[in-house]
Amino acid sequence: MTDGTVRSHSQGMAADRVLAATGRSPDDWYERMDAVSGRTIGHAAIAAWLIEQGVEPWWAQGVTIGYEQARGLRIPGQRSDGSFAVSASRQVPGEREAVLDVIVPQCTAAFGFAPTSESRGGKRPSARWTFPDRESVLLNTEDGSRADTVRISVQRERLTGPERMSDAKAELQGLLAGLRQ
Repeated sequence: MTDGTVRSHSQGMAADRVLAATGRSPDDWYERMDAVSGRTIGHAAIAAWLIEQGVEPWWAQGVTIGYEQARGLRIPGQRSDGSFAVSASRQVPGEREAVLDVIVPQCTAAFGFAPTSESRGGKRPSARWTFPDRESVLLNTEDGSRADTVRISVQRERLTGPERMSDAKAELQGLLAGLRQ
């Protein structure tokens, strides 16, 4: 398992919310997934099956991840491809692209090189830094939960194993704590 650096899906997605959004409890979905060979058909097939049952795609992904963790098919922080990822977020005053314009140079200084890609416009302007070992950092900005705020989310992806999660999470939290607007 993990050291608690990353919450399990059940800790982050309340059963009552799953029930309200999908019409069934997680345990009910998990029993149904077992009946359609969920333990062996893979993530994409499970999510597709849920969508066929009328579950919205976002919820289908969440229920699938919850199932995979509940059945021991993946641990918290593990992706369907076997790699690991951690994330952190912070809400700041401002507008999405203006915040990105301020943060990208700070991240560039911290990582020692410019982003390998940037996406402007849309609901989630972003930048990505890909390291020589193939790990990457994805920085997104999106409207915050309060007026005139931006939610900055940063994710370290393609970690090679769960032993990297604690250090990578601390690095992201430190990066966000040190950002200046």
